[in-house]
Amino acid sequence: MPLPPGEPAPQADAPQQDALRDEIAQLHEAVRSQRDIGVAIGLMSARFGCSTEQAWRTMLRVSQDSNTKIRTVARVLVATHDGTADADDRELLAGFGKHLPASGWSGGPAAG
Repeated sequence: MPLPPGEPAPQADAPQQDALRDEIAQLHEAVRSQRDIGVAIGLMSARFGCSTEQAWRTMLRVSQDSNTKIRTVARVLVATHDGTADADDRELLAGFGKHLPASGWSGGPAAG
């Protein structure tokens, strides 16, 4: 039942607060992952001159063939494009290379 305006919410117990914090953290991670996936689809579409559907299917194939979660594939592609990829990201990208179209993936903005 909704509380009247100005009425303080009842305090949740510690386990319930922890569960809510965990849920919020998971939701934040899901939003970040969805954003990265959307950006990566757009980048792939532009980079390889394909439709967004073809870009999505390519990302799925890369994910499946490299046994890497789709959100990780997307994060690595975005980080590489942005120039923020670390050594681990570059290593993952090297493994994705054989699953990407022949022109590959550039090393970031400077590599163009």
